[in-house]
Amino acid sequence: MRRAIYILSLLLCTALPAVAAKNARAEREPSEALRFLYRAGERIDRHLMHGIDTNYITLPEHCWQAAFTTGMVGINSNLTAVLSPTIGRVQLLSRTSSSVDLGFRLAYRSLGFGYSWDALHAYSQKLSFSLGSKRFGLDFLHQKSANIRGMIVLPDWANSPAAPFDQGLIRISNTNLSLWYALNAAHYSHRAAISQSYVQRRTAGSLLLSLSYMASDLSIHDSIKIEGKPMVTMLMSDVTHLRTHQVALGLGYGINYTPNRGKVLLHLDAHLKLVCYSIDQVTLTVPDSIVLPGEPQYDIQPQYPVHVTGNLRAAVSWEICPWAHMSLFATANNIRFTSKSDGNLNKSITMSNWNWQTQLSLGVRLGAGRDRVRHALGEDQLPPPAVVHQPDSTRKRLPQWLTDYFYSPSVHY
Repeated sequence: MRRAIYILSLLLCTALPAVAAKNARAEREPSEALRFLYRAGERIDRHLMHGIDTNYITLPEHCWQAAFTTGMVGINSNLTAVLSPTIGRVQLLSRTSSSVDLGFRLAYRSLGFGYSWDALHAYSQKLSFSLGSKRFGLDFLHQKSANIRGMIVLPDWANSPAAPFDQGLIRISNTNLSLWYALNAAHYSHRAAISQSYVQRRTAGSLLLSLSYMASDLSIHDSIKIEGKPMVTMLMSDVTHLRTHQVALGLGYGINYTPNRGKVLLHLDAHLKLVCYSIDQVTLTVPDSIVLPGEPQYDIQPQYPVHVTGNLRAAVSWEICPWAHMSLFATANNIRFTSKSDGNLNKSITMSNWNWQTQLSLGVRLGAGRDRVRHALGEDQLPPPAVVHQPDSTRKRLPQWLTDYFYSPSVHY
């Protein structure tokens, strides 16, 4: 009996380490499903890096991104009406109260989703998103604001005091949808500083083309009436609503500056937009004694068939480590309109709205690293994916100052 127990103990002592080692190797070996996901991720990365010079741009080490976001949004508006030659201009200068957004963002490479809450209830509604790849991008912002304060000014009267008004008098709704295209996408990433879905490793710039749809709805809600008409509305040539829908073509420029191969990135871009098409309408007030089935609304013509506006954006990002990052950006979009005098609205109306937004993002990167993926796929000896450099023939044809800061053709494998 003792001999049998001794033999069994010896067998267990030799067999158990072997079984444990086999199980440990099995745990280290990825499953076929995990290998499939790794291969799909590699194909996506190669597609995202196709045509890009990796001396200048690369992808982050980890593909998933989760970030906490906070920011502020606001509107600064100037509505001007010429009441008469004797009184001159009447201006409504207004701005939204301070706001604070709290939100989050989840993303896989350049495809992401974000949501935020208005912590101070400073605006009625806000919806925004931004999508982009290496060459194209789409930015959207829609915001309704009722928490607006300001003052009424007579700028043509030297010593005329400003009359302040509280929230509720002015309500503003702005919408901006912009499609952009970067001509130097091989060297310049427009998304590197905004969403940090790419890493800009060397300083570069690019010319930018854009197509934009812009809309604004400004309304006056005055409770003080004179002879059945709101007092402030009478000062603004009886206008209660001013709506404008505009289509603009833009030419811009963006630059990414990095002193340390993408660890810190400073970004600046600006667009000059030519508004080439617009639909403009006003709603006029009538005395309470007149009963109508609806508000009288009129189409009005702009003073000029085309006019110029624009937008600005600045950003800074910090790649803290391969697993953490931080970014801060600010944008400002302008929409403006000046009416042409006609029979119904014989005094001109001018509107200029600046819609601005700032956002701070603190994020982490998740997912398997490049070395782990390539080890799981058995590709340890292969070079990293999509390592591409600008061909010598292209460098010979175009000067470096042009390919670095304005335009360069796509590179090929």
